Amino acid sequence: MNFQTEHKLDFEVASWPNIFCEKIPFHRFRIGTCNGLWRQNGDSYEILAIENTKPNNGHFKDVLQWFWHSCKRDKLNLKILELWNERFKKHLIEKHGFEEMKGGVIWRRKCKKSKHARM
Repeated sequence: MNFQTEHKLDFEVASWPNIFCEKIPFHRFRIGTCNGLWRQNGDSYEILAIENTKPNNGHFKDVLQWFWHSCKRDKLNLKILELWNERFKKHLIEKHGFEEMKGGVIWRRKCKKSKHARM
């Protein structure tokens, strides 16, 4: 299955040192100007961190498109483990179908397309 994001960006992956001594280590990813840490843990893909080195260029949308596509393909949930920006958290919940869990984690079950998602 061929898949392309809006900006036709590749999903690049690299190993990352297991500095947290996790049983399931994180991997680095880069999609355009966005980079971060992710892993598969049980029935979910988990994102620990995302940074866009050139904000407002639309590349974060490509990050969500890649993860949603992968979740749908693999029948997994998508969790974002840390969100410090309450406004952004509210945006993900209201516009992209995420739900809040205990401990501030937000997730999207089986990545079904939200009626509010603008993809």
